[in-house]
Amino acid sequence: MKSLVFFNNKGGVGKTTLACNVVSFLNTQKGKRTLLIDADPQCNATQSILSDETCEDIYLNENPEYETIFSCLSPLSEGEPTANTAINPILGSRNRFLTDIIPGHPGMSIIEDKLSDAWAGLRARDIGGYRVTNWCNELLGTLNSRYDLVVFDVGPSLGALNRSVILSCDFIVTPFGCDIFSLLGIKNISGWIQQWQKQYEKSIEDTKEDQPEVFRKYNIIAETNDRFRFAGYSVQQYVTRSFKTGRRPVKSYDRIMKQIPGTVNEAMAFLMPNQLDRTDLELGHIPNLYSLIPMAQSAKSPIHELSSADGLVGSQYTQVKSYAKLISSLCDKQLTNIRESP
Repeated sequence: MKSLVFFNNKGGVGKTTLACNVVSFLNTQKGKRTLLIDADPQCNATQSILSDETCEDIYLNENPEYETIFSCLSPLSEGEPTANTAINPILGSRNRFLTDIIPGHPGMSIIEDKLSDAWAGLRARDIGGYRVTNWCNELLGTLNSRYDLVVFDVGPSLGALNRSVILSCDFIVTPFGCDIFSLLGIKNISGWIQQWQKQYEKSIEDTKEDQPEVFRKYNIIAETNDRFRFAGYSVQQYVTRSFKTGRRPVKSYDRIMKQIPGTVNEAMAFLMPNQLDRTDLELGHIPNLYSLIPMAQSAKSPIHELSSADGLVGSQYTQVKSYAKLISSLCDKQLTNIRESP
């Protein structure tokens, strides 16, 4: 099983829309058993995939039939050193994305302080700090036999919650907006990861020397060299115009798009898998889809499955077909980059 996280330190770039549509395509078109975990306290992926009735049942009626990512982490809020990993995802048969999902929960923001305290404990070589920080690694261990891929959607924060998720994931995928703040965001991510990776590795090395039995007893990550590798990026929501040679980005977007490959290569070179070069990292460029986004959100449907029953008319059919073709190519590149056969 491989795990990856969709992450950028810049909101509003279409990250959640891409993550939800990718997992749906992987499940329905690429034959990959894929689970989506919504680890963003804003729960946008959950709202995109689950019906309003189901969301009401989860959050307003607190139906015990449904478990969320907060169900996994709630023991930490009560002072326990380990998470509840016996979580049952909501099955894909109950949504149009045909994707199993562990829903998000606004309470995840409350956990942030606990995870920050655990990180301080980890740096002081406290075993409880290691265990709490590695909650996500423990959860992934219980899912290993059930899925080919686990995909996390997270918020844009450079905080303790996202740090604990990224630490446990095999790969990072970064959706860019076509703006200068996305370029700054990838630089922020680079510096942030380098800082805490160095802190984690130093603490781990000291503990290996003094308390080696810890790594036999608990599910704690002992090496980070093969973790959170950078598996590529997409460029979202750029605007095109028609020219005699075809459609291409308008000049203001084109300038940014030309800077992205070099910026990514410079910022994330230390996380690139050995078998990839910078051209492999470009997963795809997704133009502004205008009315298709709100239509898909209203229908609780992946974009590639929109139909006349959802209100699709005229040239929108061509847009949907083009999007499906683009997402298919993006999924193939992503699978290749994480060493999975498309």
